[in-house]
Amino acid sequence: MNIKHESGFTLIELMIVVVIIGILAAIATPSYMSHVTKTKRADGKTALLTAAQSLESCFTQYNTYNNANCGFAAASPEGHYAVTVARTATTFTLTATPQATQTDPVCANFTLTNVGVQGVSGTGTVANCW
Repeated sequence: MNIKHESGFTLIELMIVVVIIGILAAIATPSYMSHVTKTKRADGKTALLTAAQSLESCFTQYNTYNNANCGFAAASPEGHYAVTVARTATTFTLTATPQATQTDPVCANFTLTNVGVQGVSGTGTVANCW
């Protein structure tokens, strides 16, 4: 008697593997995206701290924050945030606004004042975002 054994996968086995891969991908993707968003936040904070340092240097030199020679980069190093400033002779408030590649409802806009007060405009807290 000659019995022939075929090797390979059945369709059911293949479908089980596909379902397992789908479940793993469904779990991993949101976690990965959350990590990427948090990593991009560092770009906005870096831009704010660099701009604040430039304005403080300007204040040291000209004794005012709003001198025409006082400038800073309007975009973050990686381009994920745009930086704007509201300033007077003695105060400033910097705001980092997320750009198209950085959608972040938790922290949204980052702010930093001349006295070092940090803020966020999203649903998260300053402690979690900064």
